[in-house]
Amino acid sequence: MSFWRIIFNSIRQHIGSSILAVVSIGLGVALLIAVFSLREQTHKTFTEIGTGVDAVLGPKGSSLQILLNAVYHLEEMPGKIKWSYMKEVEKNPIIIEAIPFCTGHSYAGYRVNAIDRRFLTDFEYLPGHKFSFDEKENGKGRPFNAAKEAVAGWEVAKKLHLKLGQTFNPVCGTKSGDPVHMNDYIVFVGILAPTGTPHDRAIYFPLTTFYGLEGHGTATAKMAEDEKYREISGAYLKIKRIRNGAMHPGIQDLKFSINQSTDAQLVVPGEVLPRLFSIIGWVDYVFIAVSIMVLVLAGMFLFVALLSALRQRRRDMAIMRCLGATRRTVFGLVLSEALIICLIGGVLGLIFGHILVGIGAEQMKSETGIHFSGLYISTIDYLLLPSLVAIGIFTGLIPAIQAYRMGVLKNLLPVS
Repeated sequence: MSFWRIIFNSIRQHIGSSILAVVSIGLGVALLIAVFSLREQTHKTFTEIGTGVDAVLGPKGSSLQILLNAVYHLEEMPGKIKWSYMKEVEKNPIIIEAIPFCTGHSYAGYRVNAIDRRFLTDFEYLPGHKFSFDEKENGKGRPFNAAKEAVAGWEVAKKLHLKLGQTFNPVCGTKSGDPVHMNDYIVFVGILAPTGTPHDRAIYFPLTTFYGLEGHGTATAKMAEDEKYREISGAYLKIKRIRNGAMHPGIQDLKFSINQSTDAQLVVPGEVLPRLFSIIGWVDYVFIAVSIMVLVLAGMFLFVALLSALRQRRRDMAIMRCLGATRRTVFGLVLSEALIICLIGGVLGLIFGHILVGIGAEQMKSETGIHFSGLYISTIDYLLLPSLVAIGIFTGLIPAIQAYRMGVLKNLLPVS
């Protein structure tokens, strides 16, 4: 009988404990894979998307709330800022461009934002990437040119089965039951090519159209005609770059000046997001600790299972020694059994972990529009094989040593 057949026969003889050990190891590995993959993708994706916006000029309030609303189309803006104040800020020599926007409307559960047309033609949603309507990239139509025209993000168009020429009535608010602008029909003239960012989950129409929607009142309607009265939710700011693409250091002086005023505040995504991750980072460590504890318990269970199996098979081991098997052979049998169980559990855990990430990715995409992948290879994937080998050696070493030291004559008697 071959070396490997003996091992698999041994596993089959105590199949119950072997399956439990495999499941325990697989569960721990799956949890580690899922936690590390989602953690790394979250950090990478949120940071990368934030780099598409150098800074956001917004009202006084929570900087995180402003960032979530302006960049990720979540939450609500804590207030408004004057158009005239934005124009003054735009005169700063380090600012290349300011793109104003108004939020607070929706359609079929998706955000409808009023924005300057330059957003669709000049804005870089990621460094070096601008919005496209090219059909080769799955886009359609063109940017809006008239008051009653709109452009839909790729995800919105896909979920709502939108077509060019189709009309909609925006909702004055973002919650269920908010009033609908029944007499304002906006027609879709463009569908953005997919970007893999939250902008895929929004609808855009001209800024001046926002002020003229029925039901906003005369004060708001006046904002469309006279910039002196106009207010906006915020503005995307493009900052000058210096050597190696670094943001102009004058951004700090500008931020201090704006934040000291009572009119607005300047939010830099690259500064807010690290603070967010530092606040919620403890959650990752809790899940990682739980995963490691599951693996430790699985290793202990495997250790006990191997010792129990060794006691039951000590007569078989003694017979093998009589038939010519060396001490090294029985040592290798026990140690290899531990390694095989660990590797089987690890492979199953690896597969199930990536399936969990894929399920979580779909949920994250539906909630935030941010793309995650179940096929993402995280740091823990590279460490998985050596870690499983270490666990297998650690749990199987003592039972293997006991098998190595086992006396032949003493254990030839039948096991009672």
